[in-house]
Amino acid sequence: MNEKNNINPDTHWLATDKIQAKLVNLMFSVEDTKKQLRTGIYGGVTKEEMEMVLDSEKREKEIYEYILDALNAFAD
Repeated sequence: MNEKNNINPDTHWLATDKIQAKLVNLMFSVEDTKKQLRTGIYGGVTKEEMEMVLDSEKREKEIYEYILDALNAFAD
């Protein structure tokens, strides 16, 4: 454990791996949604709804990036 902030290194490692995996999935989701918007294939939803999905995915990615940065800063 890190005496400064009582973080178990194994827990920190697992948490950062989990966040990084989520970020990779979100990057693929963002690209897939962009492709759907470019091709016009929305799967039963409107273009506006797909744009909302894209905005939501981008925002979620920003949040996970923030969490990862904060977690790494806290562990240092």
